[in-house]
Amino acid sequence: MAQTHVRVFLERFVVPLVVGGEIHVGAPIPVADVERWDTELDSATVELVAVDEARTNILSTLVVRPPSLVLGADELALAAGLHNALFLVHPRADQWSVSDRQRRRIVDNALTLVSQPLTHERKRVMARHALLHNLFHLQRRDTTVSWWTGRARFQGQAPSKRLTAWKGVRRVREEHVDVGFDELLAVTDTQAITATLLRRTPLTQLLDSQPGAPPLHWEDAVFVLRDTELARAVAYHLVPGGGPVEQVKEPARLAAAFEQMLERAPDEADVRAVAAFLVHLCALFALAEIHQRELNAKSPLISTVLAAETAGQRPRGLTTLLALPGALALVDPRLAQPPGMAALPALAARWNVHRTQTAELLSEPVIDALAQRLRRHLKLPTHAVAV
Repeated sequence: MAQTHVRVFLERFVVPLVVGGEIHVGAPIPVADVERWDTELDSATVELVAVDEARTNILSTLVVRPPSLVLGADELALAAGLHNALFLVHPRADQWSVSDRQRRRIVDNALTLVSQPLTHERKRVMARHALLHNLFHLQRRDTTVSWWTGRARFQGQAPSKRLTAWKGVRRVREEHVDVGFDELLAVTDTQAITATLLRRTPLTQLLDSQPGAPPLHWEDAVFVLRDTELARAVAYHLVPGGGPVEQVKEPARLAAAFEQMLERAPDEADVRAVAAFLVHLCALFALAEIHQRELNAKSPLISTVLAAETAGQRPRGLTTLLALPGALALVDPRLAQPPGMAALPALAARWNVHRTQTAELLSEPVIDALAQRLRRHLKLPTHAVAV
């Protein structure tokens, strides 16, 4: 097999992966090639500049001063591992008669490439996110062309102009179907690769997800919350405008991950950090309502997402998210609301409305049950007396 130069890989795969556009998936990339590419990076100046400038632009929406980035060997390996995962679901994989044994070798190869060391270093965390921020939005467009005498299907490729010519005369019709993350990177062959890859980019998991994505493990990502600027960026990204259901969808996902965290043996400091962050998200819901004409009126958001008729349709984790401030008030009041709220009377008023309304709609037993789970992980404040 002919060796591919790193410039080709950067131009045809990495640049569009970061910037957006059509990425090209070729034959599986051996680990040895990736190791060789690391020594060839100096000869790919144009492509490297394109990648790193695009990554800086992406990070500029998260932090005030994005760090200067230079694509490293670990990021090159992560990109190559993703490429090999996409090969496994590429239509040409069947055309190349890849046997089950060869597929297993490709999976193992991809796992080796994406199993780069975990990092808590701020610059590296942001660099990996900027490289993989489009991961959940990768798509393959399949096109079916039909005409008066037959039909043909093209997976991830544009149909030939010969087949689409003379549309009126030949009664040509084109139907497009976009195959998304769930069918590309959440299937049997690619699940383990995707899960391993996502552990290496926890900021991406905090900011985005898809239904088929592996659940967030807070133990991998809690360190991000200790960076004030990144934590703020994540919080504001997770609570978008739009309808009530859209506003709570992503915060509920992180609360569901918090539920799972409480079933393990987490560090108390980590539980406190995640709990405080989720309470802050609840405060953002209240903050969005401070300009209402009547500050003491019931919250339309709480009414909508906790309505009895939608109880079976609530996003997983929503109950925990909204019950958490009330439960923390029973366990450690210091975590039950964001600091400084009393300095904003309008916010404090909306916060009290949310808490009262939530308690009415969820009931005390639900809040008490969450408080019991929290007590297993949070020590009482030193000034408190247990009775």
